[in-house]
Amino acid sequence: MQVNEPNNEFPWMTEEIKNQIRNRDKIVKEEDINGLFQLSDNDDFSIALYEILSNRCNFNPDTLNPTHRTLFLCMLLENAGQADHILGFLQEDFPKYADETINALNKIDATKSSEIIKQAVQLLPKDGSWFFETANESSLNLMSRLDSEFSSYPDGLMCDLYRKFADNHRSDF
Repeated sequence: MQVNEPNNEFPWMTEEIKNQIRNRDKIVKEEDINGLFQLSDNDDFSIALYEILSNRCNFNPDTLNPTHRTLFLCMLLENAGQADHILGFLQEDFPKYADETINALNKIDATKSSEIIKQAVQLLPKDGSWFFETANESSLNLMSRLDSEFSSYPDGLMCDLYRKFADNHRSDF
């Protein structure tokens, strides 16, 4: 999010927040990995890391190293779950990565989230057809519950898990 100086559309934004955003934007633009790891706020760290990885791979996880790919898949799934529904990730955008994302969630210690996504994947039609075409009331309700549970952060804040995983694999950056 870049700060629009002349016509500040966000009057609630303090100078401190503006500076924080400017710093984060500069880190992303320059792919400043040292600066990234110096960010003290895990939300800022996660936002910057996601933007750096998105820019690097243009949303193609296959081009990332294993550590980056693990984080990126988890971030994509989290974004899908928060913005829409986990089905957006699992069936529309990144279906070929469903099983790998379950493993990625385990790697970052999001074991409850991993179990939720594993259950959701088991509800999907094996032939790749659209979930809503074959779902019955029971599977619809279960999928909705799983989506809600995933979006409620059962393992705690994902940004904290991303940071911990990245810190533990710093040499991969």
